[in-house]
Amino acid sequence: MDIRLNLIMKMPESFRKRLIRNKPIERDGRTMSPAMQIVLYILEKRRIIKDIENVGTQKIRDFYDETAEKLQKRPPRIKTIDHKIDVGNGQIRIREYIPKDFQPNGHSMLFFHGGGFSIGSLRTHDPVCKFFSKMLGWKIFSVEYRLAPENPFPIPLEDCDQAMDWLIEHADQFEIDINKIAVGGDSAGGNLATCLCIKRIENGKIQPERQILFYPAIDTGGDHESIKTFTDGYFLLTKELLEWFGSNYLDESDHTNIYAAPLNYQKLNLVPPALIITAGFDPLRDEGKVYAETLKQAGVKVDYKEYPSLIHGFLNFTIAPECFEAMEEISEKIRSIN
Repeated sequence: MDIRLNLIMKMPESFRKRLIRNKPIERDGRTMSPAMQIVLYILEKRRIIKDIENVGTQKIRDFYDETAEKLQKRPPRIKTIDHKIDVGNGQIRIREYIPKDFQPNGHSMLFFHGGGFSIGSLRTHDPVCKFFSKMLGWKIFSVEYRLAPENPFPIPLEDCDQAMDWLIEHADQFEIDINKIAVGGDSAGGNLATCLCIKRIENGKIQPERQILFYPAIDTGGDHESIKTFTDGYFLLTKELLEWFGSNYLDESDHTNIYAAPLNYQKLNLVPPALIITAGFDPLRDEGKVYAETLKQAGVKVDYKEYPSLIHGFLNFTIAPECFEAMEEISEKIRSIN
């Protein structure tokens, strides 16, 4: 945790407004919160990927691993157990989070971290999973799927599918109900979660009970207004970064594949209920909203909410009070899905 930033976030809102000189960022009818503006300023100052092609994938991964926890509140103490499972010609880790108030045979969540399919790890989303495990009282199983470009599409999705199979197979050992397993993920992890539902429908496998998608990457070929508005200028996901993520994960021929672009799936009426969360200052905002509307039109129960003053990745920025409050509210929504 960044101590100085933590102190700033504990000060009154009026103090943070003075720090940004009462000049909030305003775009597309939304006003960014002062706390988010300060976090974004710090992220931009620390950015190492202005020339992304020459930085190197591993350096970017290391930077994300080291930076993510500095922008989080101190997470609660949660018991964790790391498991390894065989996938393809390798192994992946799955981290089990066990809250003190866990009730056997209750709900659980299989969680897929974000990072454009290229970066991110158990470490970057460890605080996220600890907070959700504590707030929900659920076991969370966080999947460290293999990353692109070394492991492009469909390998990460296949890893997630095998993780679901493994969790169902060992449900008795973990004291969880196979009919109460949710899948969730943020950004690229949101794409993996919703595409996993489609893959399991097509393969005739047990479905997740619900899908929980945080600012998900949904449309591989969309031309949404938020993409035009928030990829140029002072924002987290630049056009260059999105293109780098996309080229790492997909070939040109993959862009319409239903296991990468779920809006192309013709049987969306069969997918499980969804909670879809977006951020106002996010290039991916509009495709998340379109997916929510598409699912509703298909007759799927959907709870959609935009947090207009927040930015992409806000689950990783709980040092800001607005982000932590959003996580608490989201936890209440998750529990309310039937």
